[in-house]
Amino acid sequence: MSLLRQDVTTNDWVIFAPERARRPHEWKQAAEESEASLPSEGKCPFCQGNEQMTSPEIYALRGGTAPNTPGWRVRVIPNKFPALRIEEETRRQEEGPTFRHMGGCGAHEVIVESPDHDLFLAQQPVEQVEFLLRALQLRFNDLMRDSRFQTIVIFKNHGEQAGTSLRHPHCQLIAMPVVPQLLRLKHHVATDFFDQTGSCLYCVLLHEELLARERVVAENDHYAAISPYASHVPFEIWILPKRHNSSFGRVEASLFRPLAELLKTVLQKLFCGLDNPAFNLILNTAPRGDEGKQYFLWHIQILPRLTTQAGFEMGSGMSINTTLPEDAAEYLRQAESF
Repeated sequence: MSLLRQDVTTNDWVIFAPERARRPHEWKQAAEESEASLPSEGKCPFCQGNEQMTSPEIYALRGGTAPNTPGWRVRVIPNKFPALRIEEETRRQEEGPTFRHMGGCGAHEVIVESPDHDLFLAQQPVEQVEFLLRALQLRFNDLMRDSRFQTIVIFKNHGEQAGTSLRHPHCQLIAMPVVPQLLRLKHHVATDFFDQTGSCLYCVLLHEELLARERVVAENDHYAAISPYASHVPFEIWILPKRHNSSFGRVEASLFRPLAELLKTVLQKLFCGLDNPAFNLILNTAPRGDEGKQYFLWHIQILPRLTTQAGFEMGSGMSINTTLPEDAAEYLRQAESF
């Protein structure tokens, strides 16, 4: 059973999910077992034709075929080893002045990006990337109808170093009854900037980046990809909309194609320029109640896993980045696409 406990020294919540210790890559003892944890196409539960190997699908974008059968383009299923469960309670319980916990209430879903086992997102047709983005928004909006959920984190782990346990390309989302402190901090800083200036911090930041041009990796009429001025990791990239919108749940349908095009371009540049690095992709969006406010701008953050955090980073919360973002952006601008 999952559980959330509050760290009173930071006011943040920690998810305890003992069942996830049974995930395949947690059992590996040697290189051979590591290979076994990444099943081949014929044994992969995410592959088309293996639908019976997963829990019944929550949603699928398909061409008229029956649920839980082949013929889908994007498929959403419950995570077999969920961090949080929808059946749990959100009532907080006190165990003295410093111990507070609640049930592990939430939702944890897997979004299988396509039927292709060996095609990474960077290699997919733009149409397929658009299908994925539409499915992510549909699941985001559906889960936000549950008033217990305060925020939803959508993310993708690419490569074992980034935390993936199955090779077949997929994204995940976790809906939570709390807003993590890191997100609270981002929203607080953005809110304070808006209160002082009347402007969205992220819109101003993007405007300045487009004027400077030094850290722009790629752009189109609706979105821009930048290597942020204070990037935390080498080759970090943000994709931001050029028109203000606080919530990914409110992105207009017509804007998914240009987003898919730019996302594919950026992922291709990383794939070709850095030899298919492991990375984490996170979608940042406003929490419940702030979807229509002006202080925040939803955006995609891509964090290549080219370095490892050590004691200083973990002890201080600060980052040491060995690559200037201007150099990273210049290198990626020159990187080939396919």
